[in-house]
Amino acid sequence: MAAAFEAMVRGDARFEVVAPRRFALVCFRLRSPPERLGVGVGVGGEKAANELNRRLLEEVNAASSGPYMSSAMVGGVYMLRCAIGSTLTEERHVREAWKVVQERATSILRKRG
Repeated sequence: MAAAFEAMVRGDARFEVVAPRRFALVCFRLRSPPERLGVGVGVGGEKAANELNRRLLEEVNAASSGPYMSSAMVGGVYMLRCAIGSTLTEERHVREAWKVVQERATSILRKRG
């Protein structure tokens, strides 16, 4: 199931997989607008990108029907962590979780202008 979630992340240019998938754990983040345009974030921009992802995590975890995700900070990069470990998880659950992430990301990016 984690491989399916990872494929969904890779299929949306707004996101990036930050670390290699390990077992049931996918580490990913929302790219900041400069990254999506192919321009590096830069020193000051990493702070903004990290804040963008903190906000995304808050929004995802606040969803009443949504998944619960955690975070990590590695090498100054803030990322979301999606762990899919239940044997009862079906692909539809993974798709639903990804939909929540995408919807929240769209909302956050709209607010930023």
